[in-house]
Amino acid sequence: MSPTLGGVTGPAQRATLPTIPHQRDRAGAPAPAAPPSRRVRLATAGAVVAGVAVLLLGYLRMARATPTNSDAAANALQAWDLLHGDVLLRGWTLSDVSFFPTELVQYALIEVFFGLDRSVVHVASATTYLLLIVFASVVAKGDATGRAAWARVAVVVATLLVPQPHGGWAVVLYSPDHTGTAVPLLLAWLIADRRTATPLRRWWPVGVLLVLAIAQMADPLAMFVGAVPLLLVSAARLVKARTWRGTDAHLLLAAAGSTALAHAGLALIWSAGGFSVHSPVARFSPVEELGDHVVTAVTATAHNYGAYLPTLQGPVALAAGIINLALLLLAAAAVVVTVARFFRTAGAGDRVAEVLTAAILVNLAAFIASTQAGDLGSARQIVPVLPFGAALAGRLWGDRLLAAGPAARRVLAAAAAVLVVAFGAQAVSARPQPPEADAVARYLVAHDLRYGLGSYWGANVITLASGGRVRVAPVIGPDVRSFRWESDADWYDAAVHDARFLVVDLKHPRYGTVEGAVTQFGPPVERHDFDRWALLVYDHNLLVGLPAQCGGLAAATHTHCPPLAPKIPGAGLLE
Repeated sequence: MSPTLGGVTGPAQRATLPTIPHQRDRAGAPAPAAPPSRRVRLATAGAVVAGVAVLLLGYLRMARATPTNSDAAANALQAWDLLHGDVLLRGWTLSDVSFFPTELVQYALIEVFFGLDRSVVHVASATTYLLLIVFASVVAKGDATGRAAWARVAVVVATLLVPQPHGGWAVVLYSPDHTGTAVPLLLAWLIADRRTATPLRRWWPVGVLLVLAIAQMADPLAMFVGAVPLLLVSAARLVKARTWRGTDAHLLLAAAGSTALAHAGLALIWSAGGFSVHSPVARFSPVEELGDHVVTAVTATAHNYGAYLPTLQGPVALAAGIINLALLLLAAAAVVVTVARFFRTAGAGDRVAEVLTAAILVNLAAFIASTQAGDLGSARQIVPVLPFGAALAGRLWGDRLLAAGPAARRVLAAAAAVLVVAFGAQAVSARPQPPEADAVARYLVAHDLRYGLGSYWGANVITLASGGRVRVAPVIGPDVRSFRWESDADWYDAAVHDARFLVVDLKHPRYGTVEGAVTQFGPPVERHDFDRWALLVYDHNLLVGLPAQCGGLAAATHTHCPPLAPKIPGAGLLE
């Protein structure tokens, strides 16, 4: 007997099977989609890991295209001392940004595998930028899942994928200089956003406080783009809600307490004989300069976004720059919308979006109002605007990508393809550059000249480029003086070290000149020139009687420099 289906005899064919409608729950809503299979999850994880690896290799090539200088080399030397037990960096005087609990720890971890090597700086730069993309993506994702989560992440990746060639690499893929500061701040916003879902559970405010304090110990800018925005947003939300309890009260206390804890941490390290750090040199700018500073802020922001079109060359780079400009405008629109929503809506809004918006506005306002706004070289002072803006745009506009029509989707796909091609072109075209003064370092190693002095930009970098086989202590001019900036006081001790050469930077006479050296130390027994560097070799110890420059003060020797007590982060703006 033939099988029967629905009263129809004959073989059951696939085409005759009835269509089963999409199941709905009792409320009439579509039933939730089945979770992805294990194979799909593994494939997705594999694709993400492969993408991260490609990004890391690409950014590493871009980082290597910028020569390492003495600022980055100093961080590598400090991390080397950390790795070898000097956890407080005794005797070191750092710059106005310590990077102590953040990038210096990162450098030390990298040096476990690479040793004291010039590649450490580039590996750290590439991994820092990659961490920035990851944390900004997670913050943008928020509590979204599925396609909405991927859409938010896509906005962040697109925004950060293609940095400005060369000049932009020198900001986001160079030595630690505010770029990495956004990583712990994004972590703080993530903890606040996922409060009960974090391992900290009810202790999450302590986590926010500690992360913010660590960020401020490492970089005073974190107070302006981290603690202050969080404090302002929390206070405004409490006033709006007419209560002084709850999540925003905890965040307000965490923001205020983090600055006090950061200062206490630096003071404790200093009182225990650890490193000293200079106060930031920023000051309030004259009112008549504010207009120029606004122009600089706009230009520098476009530069950080990879959207500064005048320096882009070639159709691919220019097309990517136009897309980056559109993404910058998308972030600007997100700022405007977030501010409008806060004042227009009666209830509580997206806390993280409000904090990101406040951080962007405070960073730009502080930049415009201070003397830090110079030229494109000061773009690093507002580089947190880039990851914060990307996370904000992803959080606000990512979901709307899912509602795009067919034509809009084709445009988005084309834009994504352009960015991918531009990223590949930058990675392939990037050419590794040797560290500054590399030729001098190779000569010193080859001729067994192991200890000497050098103009600042040719000092620590030679030590790093030689793998520590040569030590060059930094000096400043016009007459040759020891320099209490990114240096260790022990380096200038004539009873311990015998300095027999001086490296003079012919490009920057403020760090000393050949004429001044001859007047001070006498004629050298040898002189060798390497483009912008002059190597003067002597037959006596140059450390004997070497005067010192202690910040704005001069001293007879380095040991006569007065103590450099820590100040509250940002106190320089109030002096």
